[in-house]
Amino acid sequence: MTVKEAIFKRRTIRKFKQETVPHNLIEEMIDCGRVAAFGGNMQPLKFSVIDDSAVIEELFPLIKWAAYLPDGAPMEGERPLCYIAVLGDRTIKDGNFETDAGAAVTNMMLFAEDAGLSTCWLGAIQRPKIKELLELDEKFDVLYLLAVGYAAQKSVMCDFSGDVKYFIDENGTVNVPKRPLEDVMVITKGTLK
Repeated sequence: MTVKEAIFKRRTIRKFKQETVPHNLIEEMIDCGRVAAFGGNMQPLKFSVIDDSAVIEELFPLIKWAAYLPDGAPMEGERPLCYIAVLGDRTIKDGNFETDAGAAVTNMMLFAEDAGLSTCWLGAIQRPKIKELLELDEKFDVLYLLAVGYAAQKSVMCDFSGDVKYFIDENGTVNVPKRPLEDVMVITKGTLK
């Protein structure tokens, strides 16, 4: 699979098979995250693997899933068995972790796609409660969660027709509208034609 193929194939998955992801693949994902492009090469991110079923059960209600879908949250038997918590270390950098986290999470998601895994990048989360649940040191900010597993649903890109809301079609496939290339390219001074 080429990088471009992984980029175009990767879609968010919210329903997972109840198969454990081998720990070596999770470590490889984190390895890809740690070598992302970081502002000033500060490398302020840390990663925590959450795969204990008791902790996952407490974590689940602290996450909002799929705002556009009426039943977008995974049901019992579809929930991820593993999350990676993306943390900002304030002893390295005092806040403003979003760009760094975006680069790292993107690297991890693309590795996952190539490895046959699926992911859901979660930002609508209750950060203070998650920090307490994970018993994290004060120096860490909870930035995002990345759910990881094997897909139990299909998700595809579809043509944009005026609405960005993703939807489930009659076959149960999640359709994610993407604006066409010509709609996102802006001609400015310095643009060669």
